[in-house]
Amino acid sequence: MMRFDGRVALVTGGGRGMGRAHCHLLAERGAKVVVNDFGVAMDGVVAVDTPAATVAGEIVNAGGEAIADHNDVSTPEGAQAMVHAAVEKWGRIDIVVHNAGIVRFAPFGEMSYEDYRSVMSVHLDGGFLVSRAAWPHMMAQKYGRIVFITSQAALAGLENNANYGAAKTGLVGLARGMALDGAQHGIKVNSVGVLALTRMMDGFFADPDDARPSIGAGGDAKDWWRTYVRPELTSPAIGYLAHEECPFTGEIFDTAAGRICHEYFAITEGFIDLNLTMESIRDNLEQLTSRAAGTRDFSNSVDFLQYQLNRLAQQPGVPPIPAK
Repeated sequence: MMRFDGRVALVTGGGRGMGRAHCHLLAERGAKVVVNDFGVAMDGVVAVDTPAATVAGEIVNAGGEAIADHNDVSTPEGAQAMVHAAVEKWGRIDIVVHNAGIVRFAPFGEMSYEDYRSVMSVHLDGGFLVSRAAWPHMMAQKYGRIVFITSQAALAGLENNANYGAAKTGLVGLARGMALDGAQHGIKVNSVGVLALTRMMDGFFADPDDARPSIGAGGDAKDWWRTYVRPELTSPAIGYLAHEECPFTGEIFDTAAGRICHEYFAITEGFIDLNLTMESIRDNLEQLTSRAAGTRDFSNSVDFLQYQLNRLAQQPGVPPIPAK
């Protein structure tokens, strides 16, 4: 069994949904866990809530070790404080899982700067700040594992969600650069696109007049998601990338409903014209864009999601996805 005995992990946004599942998996396998959660609503508005304490209590009651942290990951002071809590309590920090996130849906033409900036600050700034706070400790011990939670919206896009896609794409770029800088220090950094029925995804079953794109109409469809697209099914991928045996760094994976795949960048063969002109580009579009057999293109993250779920529905014993 792959275990985390002696390791200390920090999970941001660990109080609910997928974050809670990640905390439990790490703790069940021996890690000491800082459960960070600011206790906000999905739009980032501060709510009177203490989910971090609830999850930490669940872990302790089950015989594990955990402490709650309620700091804001989007501020330098908050990020430093949660890392300090780990080091002060257990003397080290080995794992950072940046799972915290908010969402503010709006068509781009109606998206305010505050809508954009608030989403970027939690996802992208938060990833930078908490990793930067943990980095010196990881360098000193010549070991670290950092996992960023990204999204299908990062590279595929999502309607009325450009701010979220930008933030998640930024995390991928941040992770790839950090992986290069961390290699000589034993620090590995990877990104994982995840999908599960959580508070955030729950909104996708909303009124069709809402700004959010719809993936289901509730009822049977939502029950199907509860059964097969559970948050707990995303955690093994995060746990694997957080483990000392993980050979990968700077990579992107995607996991949903028990399926995991590797995402990677690819380029076409293209063409060369030493006197390149606009017209030569126009006249060589087929060579420019020709892809190898077997590759797949997705125009948006909903298409990508549908492909993932259709693959799941092909498994023996899994019923078809209920129609909208």
